[in-house]
Amino acid sequence: MYTGFITPADDVVDDVVARALRAAGESVPRDDWQRVEHGSANLVVLAGHVAVRVARTAEAASEALRAQRLIDVLPPLPFAVPRSAAAAIDDGAATGVVAIAQERLDGEPHPSGSGDPRELRRLLDALREVDLARLQAHLAHRHAFFGGAEGLRIMNDEAIAMLAPGARENARRAAEAFVGLASHRDVLTHGDLAGSNVLWTGGVASTVAGVIDWDLAAADDEAKDVAALATWHGWDAVAAIVPPEVAHRARLVAATYPLQLLGFAIAGGRPAAEIQRAVARANDTYGS
Repeated sequence: MYTGFITPADDVVDDVVARALRAAGESVPRDDWQRVEHGSANLVVLAGHVAVRVARTAEAASEALRAQRLIDVLPPLPFAVPRSAAAAIDDGAATGVVAIAQERLDGEPHPSGSGDPRELRRLLDALREVDLARLQAHLAHRHAFFGGAEGLRIMNDEAIAMLAPGARENARRAAEAFVGLASHRDVLTHGDLAGSNVLWTGGVASTVAGVIDWDLAAADDEAKDVAALATWHGWDAVAAIVPPEVAHRARLVAATYPLQLLGFAIAGGRPAAEIQRAVARANDTYGS
């Protein structure tokens, strides 16, 4: 798993994490912290009953603060969410770093390729039933991952142009199908509902115990979350719990994932090496 993303200096991270833990009333020696690096926008330090998210960039910091406001106003759900454990440590003016102490949730990611369809449906239903009205001010743009309001332009005008000639036609078709999706009723979508963002407990009879990383949550088509679940748990698992038309839209969403990843790198001004990795992945997908 790639972890070489932009990150603040270690001493800066250690300082803001220590302050966030103190604010949350958690006293854990530095040697007992567990640092999780795989997030592209934030790194996380786990210590005791607290998870501290540290934004990698000033833009990520702004989004993390907005997302935390969303989490804190979410209604009760049939699974836990990482509500604030203390006020955020905002060093934006001095170092550009923000640290958010959250309640640490129980559970582990489900192994890829399997998962109880009934639990997946329960998760989707819980999101569908949330009233969007009180959340609107805190929601992300539906294309926040790959450029927000500029996302579709970046995908079509910049990302595709960076691909190898033999990959561009398939990529263009995927983008056109995505853009051409008919409008459907907006519901609360998580935006990255897979992998380590969904925590399960209970062994064989496992259930969804918690959902983390709400930075991309938006008012959008349920198919976005269905695509993420299907990519992780398998398309057969979701075929049993959503209508065929939703599964079809989800496949069109998933078909643009390599372009979305490249758009994310372009929009975020990521280092050239990151952009080239995204280009290579897209070429592998659309050039075959």
